[in-house]
Amino acid sequence: MLENQTETSALHEITHLHASTLMLITQFSNGHHCPKLAHMIVNQLNRLITESELEQLPTGQQMYRQLLSHWQQVTHTLLEQRQQNPKHTQLH
Repeated sequence: MLENQTETSALHEITHLHASTLMLITQFSNGHHCPKLAHMIVNQLNRLITESELEQLPTGQQMYRQLLSHWQQVTHTLLEQRQQNPKHTQLH
């Protein structure tokens, strides 16, 4: 019985991580192209990859690793763009 509760809890955690990651990706896709949001997506994907239940699913691991690679590149590109075009803060 305890094993089933543990499995259910782990599945719930994975489902929650997956859903929150998709929500962040949707926010980014809807025009919120900031490095902080991209970095949050990278963190979520890292958490999904290290989830022990997913270690048993190689295709899931591969998918999340591909997504992680993509979002790391997105984050890097956004940070480079920000460094090249710093916003000037005006004080009133």
